Amino acid sequence: METLIAYCTKHGATEKAAKSLAEKIEGNTTLINLKESSAKSIDLTKFDTIAVGGSIYAGSIQKEVQEFCRENEELLITKNLGIFICCGNEELAEDQLSTSFKGKIYDLATAKGYFGYEFDFEKLNFLSRFVVKKVSKVKESKFRINEENIHAFAKALQG
Repeated sequence: METLIAYCTKHGATEKAAKSLAEKIEGNTTLINLKESSAKSIDLTKFDTIAVGGSIYAGSIQKEVQEFCRENEELLITKNLGIFICCGNEELAEDQLSTSFKGKIYDLATAKGYFGYEFDFEKLNFLSRFVVKKVSKVKESKFRINEENIHAFAKALQG
């Protein structure tokens, strides 16, 4: 089984979650950060399974994830597909997941997941720290990558 994990990360939490997912999936797994230029040239046809994920900032997933899904929708829906997000508000995770991945991609995904979050105040600029403090009511760094959710997602993705 050939698996692609395509993700986008802003401060590293989604990358950590994607790497954790890769460790839990059997077979050959390729990780690609959608912000890298090499992401445009990847041959999606060689993968049986594709997982796509990103992080939520100000209620939206990264534009690179949106573009990847829009440009490759017809191919993605023919694959064993998984979608995931990292976000700071678990209560809104399901709504944010369905808002981030619309239509057929959301409907036909065999695995859907929320992988937790990290607020690393050392990596955040002043404005980002301010927004996190106001919106998430977090006053210091917090690290909450949810390994149980990642494991359950990997299991669902593999059938």
